[in-house]
Amino acid sequence: MTVCESSKKPLVFFHLVQKFQMNNALVFTKSAESTTRLVRLFQFFAEAMAAQDKHMPFVIRAYSSDLPPNERKTILEQLKNQEIHM
Repeated sequence: MTVCESSKKPLVFFHLVQKFQMNNALVFTKSAESTTRLVRLFQFFAEAMAAQDKHMPFVIRAYSSDLPPNERKTILEQLKNQEIHM
């Protein structure tokens, strides 16, 4: 467990994912808006690392009740097949 300020949680989380090379995780957030922000942050970091040749081939998708049922099912299947990492 890591204790930190709420504002630093996404950065600490990204650090832990990178450090422990997590590549198959389901992450729960407080809201669909928080999920969208986390997805954008991870995509930003993944692109920045790829630009520095520190490969982080990381596929992350948002999953929430805002999505139609068929799209949610597809995302879960892709996560199960490790086509999506988080």
